[in-house]
Amino acid sequence: MLFLMSTIAASAGIGTGMPFLKMGVGARSIGMGEAFSAAADDASASFYNPASLAFAQQPTLTLMHRQWIGDVTTEYLGAALPGESYSFALGINSTGVDGIEAREHPGPATGTFGLHDYAITGTGAYKIQNDLSIGISARFLFEKLYVEESSGYSIDAGAAYRYNEHLRLALAVTNLGSVSPLATESTPLPEALRTGAAYGSTITNEISGLVTADALKFFGDDGARFHLGAEATYDNVLSLRCGYQFGYEAKGLSTGFGVRYGILTFDYAYVPFSESLGDMHTFSLSFRLR
Repeated sequence: MLFLMSTIAASAGIGTGMPFLKMGVGARSIGMGEAFSAAADDASASFYNPASLAFAQQPTLTLMHRQWIGDVTTEYLGAALPGESYSFALGINSTGVDGIEAREHPGPATGTFGLHDYAITGTGAYKIQNDLSIGISARFLFEKLYVEESSGYSIDAGAAYRYNEHLRLALAVTNLGSVSPLATESTPLPEALRTGAAYGSTITNEISGLVTADALKFFGDDGARFHLGAEATYDNVLSLRCGYQFGYEAKGLSTGFGVRYGILTFDYAYVPFSESLGDMHTFSLSFRLR
C-alpha cells in the first residue's frame, strides 16, 4: 500500500497529499503537457485556471476515463456553461484502485480493500472587461482508505487576459486548503502558483496551430516545473498534439490526438512514465451543446 501511494506521488512529482489533484483532466490538455492555464475552453478550466472559463465559446459536457500506474483509474464528468459576463462549470472527479491485498502479518492475504479519492468542483468566472476575466473554483475533497476516511476543501483563484486575437495570458493559485488527517497521517495539499500563455494562429486556410506554455511552482518546493504544449488542427476535424513537462522525475513527453464530428469530439492522450511506472492512457468524449 505504501509503495502504491509513493509511486502515485512520484508520478506527479510532488510529496503532498491527494496527488491526483495535479494529474490534470481532459485528454486534450494532457496530450499538450498540461500547459493549459491560458488555453482551457471547457470545464477543465476548473483545474488549470478558473478565469479561462470566461473565454469558452460553447456549453460543453465532458466525460473522461484515465488508466494509469498500479491499476489506478480516474473517472471525470465536467460541464461548462459560458455566458456573456458570467460563466459556470461543475466537475466530479473520482480516482481510485481496488483489490489491494490486506495482511495483518506475513503470509496469505486476509482480504482486499480499496483506496478512493473524490473531488467535486464548482467554478465561476466573470469578465471584468471584454479581454480580462477573473475566476474561482471551490472544491470538496474526500478520501477513503479501507475503513479510514478524510475530507476537506480547496480553492483555486485566477485571472486571464486576452492580449489580442492570438495571445492569451493566465495566472492562478491552486489547491489552497486543507484536509483532515487520514488515520494518523496529515499531509498538505499540492498548493501551487501557475502562470501561462497560449498563442493560436491560422497557418493555412485548412490548418490552425496552438502553442502553449505554463510555469508551475509548488509552495514549499525548491524547484519549478515548466510545461510546453502544441496542437495542429486540420479543417477543424483532426488535431495532433504533443507536450513536454520539465522538472519531474518520472514523466516528460506526452502525445495525443482529437477527432471532431458535429457536436462530438473524441480525444486521446498517452504519457509514458520512467522508473518502471508504466504508461498512462486518457480518453475523453466531449459534447458541444450549441
